[in-house]
Amino acid sequence: MSRTDATLETARALGPIPKTMRAGVFREKGIVRVEEVPIPEVAKGEVLIKVAACGVCGTDIKKIYHRYVEPPQILGHELAGTVVAVGRGVTKWKPGDRVMSFHHIPCGKCFYCERRLFSQCKQYKTTGLTAGFTPNGGGFGEYVKAMPWVAERGIVALPDNVSFEEATFIEPINTILKAVQKARVAAGETVLVIGCGPIGLQLLMVAKLPGPKLYTSDPMAVRRAKSLTLGAVESFDPSGGKLVEEIKARTEGRGADAVLVAVAHPAVVVEALAACSKRNCR
Repeated sequence: MSRTDATLETARALGPIPKTMRAGVFREKGIVRVEEVPIPEVAKGEVLIKVAACGVCGTDIKKIYHRYVEPPQILGHELAGTVVAVGRGVTKWKPGDRVMSFHHIPCGKCFYCERRLFSQCKQYKTTGLTAGFTPNGGGFGEYVKAMPWVAERGIVALPDNVSFEEATFIEPINTILKAVQKARVAAGETVLVIGCGPIGLQLLMVAKLPGPKLYTSDPMAVRRAKSLTLGAVESFDPSGGKLVEEIKARTEGRGADAVLVAVAHPAVVVEALAACSKRNCR
């Protein structure tokens, strides 16, 4: 079967694209309603993806419960699915391709990108993935549209042995990898990961790769126990206020060489700084 025949066969298997879809629409503070909304129309350079799986990021929850963004919006940016339509001029993707898509992509050319300060790039601050309303990811809908700059540089093809569910971790792991690289974690160092929720455990697994000695902390016993199965040497309950003391006791009073914080609370940042070694801590 030729590539063209295979593409047509895949397109037939996917079926026609309907006019509307169901989506979880953020309507007001604390409220997301499942509604029938129009499927985004694809213009020149754009790609339409049928969502197969989408993770729920902590920022999604904050946006909903604290109204950090103005409704209506369709959130969800940790997504994977199948390309079902492409706009004029798109050559990198075709219907049937299994993909994941980022929602923020730097231009790669500006002053900030040249210095690897990607989050300061003007284009990076512009969301390029939408299911309708103000663009904000859209993975809580059945279909999302990738705008031209995302279609060109922000979509990743999935190998056959990677499931859609697994692919939803690519976006957070990308952020986690950048954090570990910026912390310059090295073999033989002592690293403390504060917080053993989903992001903290992923930080732990990525930080483990260079070969440091890893410690973790979390007030929940079940999370501390999980961190021990994923590479932590020891895990501490910070509730007693002795986390800094415990780390220094295991480093001859020096403190950790790097501290990775996965808890959104100012007091934890203060504790993280106190747990740091006075010499070149990151």
